[in-house]
Amino acid sequence: MDIITLTGVEARGTHGVLDQEKESAQTFLVDAVMEVDLNQACRSDNLVDTVSYAQIASRIVSVVEGEHVDLIERLAQKIADSILLSYRIRRVTVTVHKPQAPLGLPFADVSVTIVRDSPLSDDGSQKDLSVSKASQAAAKISDTTQAPAVHHAVISLGANMGNTADTLRSAVVSLDAIPGNQVTGISPLYRSKAWGMPEGTPDFSNALVQLDTSLEAEELLSSLHMIEAAHGRSHKVHWDSRPLDLDIIDFDGRLDPDPHLTLPHPRAWQRAFVLAPWLDLDPHAVLPGNHGGAVADLLKKAPDKDVVEKTSDKWILGGLV
Repeated sequence: MDIITLTGVEARGTHGVLDQEKESAQTFLVDAVMEVDLNQACRSDNLVDTVSYAQIASRIVSVVEGEHVDLIERLAQKIADSILLSYRIRRVTVTVHKPQAPLGLPFADVSVTIVRDSPLSDDGSQKDLSVSKASQAAAKISDTTQAPAVHHAVISLGANMGNTADTLRSAVVSLDAIPGNQVTGISPLYRSKAWGMPEGTPDFSNALVQLDTSLEAEELLSSLHMIEAAHGRSHKVHWDSRPLDLDIIDFDGRLDPDPHLTLPHPRAWQRAFVLAPWLDLDPHAVLPGNHGGAVADLLKKAPDKDVVEKTSDKWILGGLV
């Protein structure tokens, strides 16, 4: 197996047991050693056949700057989970350095190193029954005796913490990298006011993707939560700022009142930050359900339509113009 090494990724976070550590950010340094099969990349000279160092660094920073944890052991695990979202990475060694730890004694550094394997084996099949439902679905893909059904999903992306465009780009890459998923459409980037949230809440960046997937709806939801967690998202507080928010808006036009995963999304019909990018992708899009209808018509009546604006058509390529 080949090796990609990323050393000294620096970010500030409020991680630690002491009260002062929870209130004041300190510097963390992260090293990641990734085991990857680079044979194809060596021959093709194509970025899609390897792992983007920039995306990995962005994930590390998102986790460090994200939700508080007491132990750097836990922080290292969250970083490893985020890195292993890239299906090409088979094993990762993560070292988290905490050079400003309040030890009360002179010292150069304190660090924790963990080694974690991908939940998928080299052929894409499941290695461990304890892994997520998304990985269980990936195991089905390797069974060539029965081709999985292909579902069509619409996913909304939002963020208002950190470098939001980088976060949303990373989320799209993560979605596309999950076995069984293929992103088929990516909307322009929008900015929206934090509608329904306290005054002073930062604006959100929003986008929408269309996705073909062999995952079932619950399995897809589990994979979205995994990607959110890797970027530091917690579901403990619903109406607050968040580093990343991923929602299933539509899944095969299905109607399902299950409160755990209501389809279509129960508030999509009144959210311009969902409807506007969806209309960009599909001028003929229709939201099913009692509150549904042509997306173009719903957008005209959305209560937040005046606080949503397009900011970039090329954001997914790294540009904001």
